[in-house]
Amino acid sequence: VMERIVGETLEHIMACTPAPMAFADVARWGAALAKAVHILHQQNVCHMDLKPANVLMQADGRAVLLDFGLSCHAHMPDLLAEELRKAVGSPAWMAPEQVVGVRGDARSDVFAVGVILYEMVTGKLPFGSPETAGGLRQRLWMDPRPVRQLRPDVPAWLQEIIMRCLEPEAADRYASAAQLGFDLTHPDQVTITERGLREQGT
Repeated sequence: VMERIVGETLEHIMACTPAPMAFADVARWGAALAKAVHILHQQNVCHMDLKPANVLMQADGRAVLLDFGLSCHAHMPDLLAEELRKAVGSPAWMAPEQVVGVRGDARSDVFAVGVILYEMVTGKLPFGSPETAGGLRQRLWMDPRPVRQLRPDVPAWLQEIIMRCLEPEAADRYASAAQLGFDLTHPDQVTITERGLREQGT
């Protein structure tokens, strides 16, 4: 027996929302997702497979995470890591460290949230949909195109948030989903760096 949760997946909402998506909606849904991810991390669990199809948005604005088949718990044996030596996850949303087999870092989920935000704003995936190991490894060294290159009207604070989530080095991302959620709800307090103003890829 499972709890019945009423809502729509973020994937469905994105498909039904006329492009381009309003920045206020991106920030609102992104903040709800970041809060749900933070609550999960407080329970010592990393989701490891965040994508729009695995996020259910409720009528009250809360996000519910689905499908914990690839998750890992900090204080329990990680059977997937023991059994598989290859990358585990959904290729389009997978963090660089997952590509090389590192699991259990909460910042991997932050990366996936960044991919979702990027897709909501631009309608495209930052690294496409790789189908080969070589295609997956590109994110270890290749920067995605800046959001403003695809959509020039994106405010600098939102690009700063998204591109920080997508940093290839986990240490350069948000240290927690809570910090990410705070920035999404307080855009006036986001410190803008070169990352937020960039209009061309490296």
